[in-house]
Order: sequence, then structure tokens, then C-alpha cells
Amino acid sequence: MYCLVAPADIVEHFICSKCVTKNDLMRKVHDLEEHIKNLICIQETSSWLDSVCPEVYVMSNSASTLTIPSTAKEKLGTPEHSHGNWVIVWSEKSNEAKPKPRVPGSGSPVQTQNRFSALSSLPNNNNNNNNNNNVLILGDTAIRNVKVWGPGNRNVKVTCFPHARVSDIQAHISSLANNVVSTMMVHVGGNDIRFQHSEVLKSHSISMCNNARRKCCNLIVSGLLPRVFMGDIMYSRLVSFNTWLETWCRSNRISFVNNWDYFWERPRFFTHDGIHLNWRGSFVLSQNLACKLQD
Repeated sequence: MYCLVAPADIVEHFICSKCVTKNDLMRKVHDLEEHIKNLICIQETSSWLDSVCPEVYVMSNSASTLTIPSTAKEKLGTPEHSHGNWVIVWSEKSNEAKPKPRVPGSGSPVQTQNRFSALSSLPNNNNNNNNNNNVLILGDTAIRNVKVWGPGNRNVKVTCFPHARVSDIQAHISSLANNVVSTMMVHVGGNDIRFQHSEVLKSHSISMCNNARRKCCNLIVSGLLPRVFMGDIMYSRLVSFNTWLETWCRSNRISFVNNWDYFWERPRFFTHDGIHLNWRGSFVLSQNLACKLQD
């Protein structure tokens, strides 16, 4: 047998140096393609934010003139006399006399029957309809500046609990009445990661979701947000719990909002601490939650 590779090209462990170079180049090409995809994604997000953010318009102080169309001038009437700048306009009067209201005579009977019923005896259907259209959003500091407009006539209320954990949100949900709202959205779990009790966190999350399903007709769980400055341990815990939460919600037919891909490697959505959202991040999170309400 003859070897097609020169002895100088064979390196340690009988591996061709050209093959090693080829593998390195293929790996670099793959990394560059992933980087280009991320840059395109960031550029699309930036252009999308610029298109939806309101712009400030400066109104000029120039005086505006009011013009009356010719048809309106004809309806006003024809001027007969003019004195300088004053014009006398005669309006058209109708020749038809207005009917006078009929006054009942003294001999007509007066009805004394009350045709109105007491308010307490009527069912309060308006409150029930309003409660059926309400949307309640509960969560930690991440939803502090979230503004969501519900579809139709649905009222959306955002309640933020600073530094809240899953047990805190569960206690607040337990204090609510059954079927108090139509839809409930929950965003919590980021403050529990640092305590390193993953199994306890999963148990509390399951209990919170089961309790919330008894308080509303539709439950939506919002996924965790990444952080800008985090080590390998924090990253592993956040990804692990977020993946488990998404899988558990799908298996139990609970709507889940995946926020990770929208905020991963997006430092422009966070404040200087790398944890809390700025106005851009709050806007993107609001859009994610609003899109889930439309489904």
C-alpha cells in the first residue's frame, strides 16, 4: 500500500495536519455564521424598536386660518345689508309651527304604580362580565414597568412585588377569590435561583400554578430572563429551571412565554446592573405578554 500523505504532513497520533487545519477552518466558519445570525437578529430588533417607538413632533406657532366651503355659505343664507366689516345674515325660518306638548286634563287618571324594582333584587351581571374580562399580571421587579393593553374591552392590571419569590406570589394568589379574573399571568422565579434549592423551587412552582388555575380560567406563565453579568453556575441554573418550567407547562396544558431568546446577549435591554430591565427591555417584555394574550 502507498500512502498519499507526505510524512511531513503527519503529526502526533497519526493525524494529518491538513485535516486538523480543515477542521479548525470549518469550526471558525460555523462560529462566524452564528455571529452573523445574531447580528442580523439584533439589527432587526433595533429597527423594529425604532419603528414602533413614538416620535416627538414639534408644532409650529404659525396662525391657522379657517375657510368655509361654498356649500356652507349657501346654507347660512344670503347677506342683504353690509355696514363696513359687519355683515347681516338672515337665517331661514321654518313656517311650520312646533307642536305644543299635550297637557293632561284634570280628569285624566294618574298612574301611581311603581314600574321600577329595587337595585338589590337585580342580579349584578355587569360586575360578573367585568371580572370575566379582566387580566391580572403578577410578578417580581421584572414587570415593574410593563404596560399591556388587553384585546377588546379586557382590563389589564399589573401588580409588582419587589424582590418577590415563588412562595410570596403563591401567598398572594391564595388570598384571591375563585374565578376573580379571566386570565392570570405569572412571572417569578428569578430571585429563587441564588438559594440553590432547585427541587424546592420546582415544588413551590407546581403548587403555585395549581393554586392559580383554581383562581382563573386561563393561566399563562412567563419564563425567566437571562442576566448580563452571570457566571457559569448562575447560567446553568437559570437555563435548567427555565427549560424544566417550559416542559412542565406544556405537559399540563399551561401557556408559556419564552423570553430567553429575546433577551439573551441583549445588554441594551438591561440597566447597568445587568439584572433589571430598562425601558427598551420593558417594552419588549410587554410585547411578548401582549402577543400571548392575543392567542
